[in-house]
Amino acid sequence: MALRYHTKKIFIQRDFSHGTGVQFSSEFPPELRGKVDELTFKQTIDCINSMFNEAESLSCRTCGEGCFACMTGYVIHFCFKTHYERCTDRVAHYIQQQNYHVYEPRGVILGDPMDRGLRCIEVNITYELNIET
Repeated sequence: MALRYHTKKIFIQRDFSHGTGVQFSSEFPPELRGKVDELTFKQTIDCINSMFNEAESLSCRTCGEGCFACMTGYVIHFCFKTHYERCTDRVAHYIQQQNYHVYEPRGVILGDPMDRGLRCIEVNITYELNIET
């Protein structure tokens, strides 16, 4: 008996019901049943959504950062990351940690939404198939 692996890709789409800010649908995909429990998936997506909400929030710091960038002819961006870049790095690190601790042992891998232009989150699901030879 040989083991073969089959991979299926699904995509978690953007949720535009609350405006154009980066937010992904936390609706549980039926393809993940039996692989990941619904609460874990929802918590992961909610955490990603809250990180993007923070990235797009307006504060004195982000306004000052923008003004300082303008005064330096945006040369400052060669030396320092913007608030948005730091937040997207945190999202990538969070997804990497979630994959390592939660999803990969169950045969699921979440992709970084930045890899797809913030349009969706790619989810790869691996199935083991037993094939008799």
